[in-house]
Amino acid sequence: MHDKHEPRPEFVEGLEWQIGSEVRRRNRSAEAGRWTPRSRMKAALAVMGLMLVSMGIGAAATAAAYQAQGNELRDLLTSSFERRAEVARQRLMAATKQQEVTERQVSLGTAIQLGLLEDRVKVAEAQAQLRSIELQIEEIRITRREPRDEVSSPLVSGRDFVSERLKAEYAVPEAARELEKLRLRETEKRLSLGTADILDVDAARVRTGEVEAAINALQEKLKLRDWFLGGKINAMDTELTVAEIEAEQRQKTLAPKVGLARKQLERTKSKVQLGTAQRVDVAEATLRLQELETEMARCELELALVRRQLEQRRTGR
Repeated sequence: MHDKHEPRPEFVEGLEWQIGSEVRRRNRSAEAGRWTPRSRMKAALAVMGLMLVSMGIGAAATAAAYQAQGNELRDLLTSSFERRAEVARQRLMAATKQQEVTERQVSLGTAIQLGLLEDRVKVAEAQAQLRSIELQIEEIRITRREPRDEVSSPLVSGRDFVSERLKAEYAVPEAARELEKLRLRETEKRLSLGTADILDVDAARVRTGEVEAAINALQEKLKLRDWFLGGKINAMDTELTVAEIEAEQRQKTLAPKVGLARKQLERTKSKVQLGTAQRVDVAEATLRLQELETEMARCELELALVRRQLEQRRTGR
């Protein structure tokens, strides 16, 4: 298969024929005694001129091939992301309609505020997804390549697509925080009335903490992005710091989950002794705790390794 980056065989053959004809014509003239040293210089310059022209044409052909290839990739990527955008748009429309229905039900007293906040989170998720895809499409049209989401990515034609996508994503945990705070208040109220268990309250607190950790991580990434663009930190240290932020987020999320799983295991063991639970329930609770502890250990190892790399880079070791 012919390589688009190389001149076509027909072009090469034609160029060789032209150069050969010129050389043969010059040689015949030299044999007839009409060539002087000056005329031989002209012949050499003529051949060199043809070679330069051919090189120029080849370079132009290669540049055109790269341009065409880039345009083709851009069109393929744009088409793919536009299909994703259409799906996200439909999802947003459905979520918005459901929110409108719930709002009317809340106003009529046939639905609770908690349900409305749940719908608002779904709308926020759909909006963030659609906005992120739209930004990716804009970036593809400029760069003719896959969008880059690394915090250390360069600006694209002076525009910071990375920060724009992070800010779009930020709206989701913001909406979820309001929901989880209400859930926690409602659970605490039910606990005071004797219709909820203390572990229900602990579970609600875990979810609230998870949302807070996500918000803090996004804030740290946006701050880090500003540092990188301001030249205060290089690309390698930026990405290592991103890894540290994400590992810390997982650690903050997992720690209360491990604590809750231990309490749930102890509660299940007590129920077995009272005859209100089966031993299989203990086995399931034990497995759940072990899985969380394993994940926590892996997270702590990753965090330690990243911090060691950052420390080595700071000290130059």
